[in-house]
Amino acid sequence: MSRWSYHPPILAYHRVGPYRADHVPTVSAGAFERQLALLARFRYRVLPLDDLIACFDRGARPPRRSLAITFDDGYEETCTVAWPILKRFGYPAAVFVAPGEVGRAGFASWEQLGELARDGIMVGSHTMHHSYVPLLSAEHLQDELQRSKAVIESRLGRPVQYLSFPSGGFTPKAQAAARAAGYRAACTTNRAAPGAGLDRWALRRIKMTERDAHPLRLLAKVSGYYDCFRRLKRPS
Repeated sequence: MSRWSYHPPILAYHRVGPYRADHVPTVSAGAFERQLALLARFRYRVLPLDDLIACFDRGARPPRRSLAITFDDGYEETCTVAWPILKRFGYPAAVFVAPGEVGRAGFASWEQLGELARDGIMVGSHTMHHSYVPLLSAEHLQDELQRSKAVIESRLGRPVQYLSFPSGGFTPKAQAAARAAGYRAACTTNRAAPGAGLDRWALRRIKMTERDAHPLRLLAKVSGYYDCFRRLKRPS
């Protein structure tokens, strides 16, 4: 499957809520709600990430007009702003967190993440300390992937099967380390090897912005053919 083929849309958010004077990509609560309302209006089906991966396991194409929603970093607003809106629409999501950041100012606590998990949100790993994996030594990489998985599983009492590479950076060694650590799949952003097709260890996601509350922009991003219109960066 080439970049010109259909790719199941996986939407990637960071923070949903008020804008702050920092570098974090932020979508306002109003724009986020309008985006979800458009998905409902155009009859898109939001799947748990598990269901999307299950289609890959069977070698099947996900149902038409289906997608998954993910959040990186585990900001507190994911729990206090985004999740209540998702619940109103009945949409599942996945949240990737770095245990080293959990509980810090601006980030969700373990108690909040536990509530999300009990309410059906999948919590995955974003490495132990939000590390850019292409710069890590083999030993450090193994620790970042294995320890983050173990800590989240211990704190939430649920298996961690999915990984999101911070800043989307990955290498073949990082992909192999993720497999060895027991992850079922890994997500990136808009990075891919030249000509790469569907790779479960580098699932390309679509960065969502405030402007994507416009119906035409949103429909382009969830069409399954968005790769045809965007420039894919190299893996690292």
